[in-house]
Amino acid sequence: MKTKKQIFKDRDIKSNLSAILNLILLLIFIVAIPVYIWVFHRDFIRNIDSIEEVVALLDANKTAAILIYLGMQIMQIIVSILPGQVFQVAAGYYFGFFMGLVYSLTGAAIGTTITYFVAKWLGSNAIEVLFGKEKIDKIVKMLNSNRAYNVVFLLYLIPGIPKDLVGYAAGISSINFRILLVLSIIGRTFGMSGSLLFGYLYAQKQYTLMYIVATIAVMIFLICIIYRKKISKWMENFYNKIG
Repeated sequence: MKTKKQIFKDRDIKSNLSAILNLILLLIFIVAIPVYIWVFHRDFIRNIDSIEEVVALLDANKTAAILIYLGMQIMQIIVSILPGQVFQVAAGYYFGFFMGLVYSLTGAAIGTTITYFVAKWLGSNAIEVLFGKEKIDKIVKMLNSNRAYNVVFLLYLIPGIPKDLVGYAAGISSINFRILLVLSIIGRTFGMSGSLLFGYLYAQKQYTLMYIVATIAVMIFLICIIYRKKISKWMENFYNKIG
């Protein structure tokens, strides 16, 4: 008959083996995809450095253009090896503002869903080992706090703030997935709208309006910084309604 010490030791071994297996699966998911793209589709990566090149890619594959763009958006969130803003400007140019926004938000929602549930399935050990325990713990702590929904909204709202790991950290936190998805979509809408409108105006050769849009985008960014406390208060009221 096993002693308590042996039982706990066996549990630790099983836990460690499970963590190692999950880490291997996560590495396959996160690392293998970009490696595959780089090895077998290197020309694809090299040819998406500018708006014109992305538009040309979509135009050359008209029947699959929507699926290609959705794939780009999803991949950008999952592995962050693709330039998201370049794609969004190109989407505004190629699809137009409204449909570009629909496709962009759809791709972002799918990408966020994948990262959340992959992390939830693999567990905290695998996520911490791959991305760094200190970095993940910091995000998880914010997501488990009373102001979690304010934090999520502001992270996705304000451009330039790193948000690549939020979906993964959310999957191992206590945050509600439905609210996370809603807030991430609302937050992303503003930045995406600016990029898409910029691309649409570029296609229409409305250069003066492009500069106006850029100026307004900067002003909105500054307003978000200055009035972030009021925005947080509004977010608390919003959470009380949908939580």
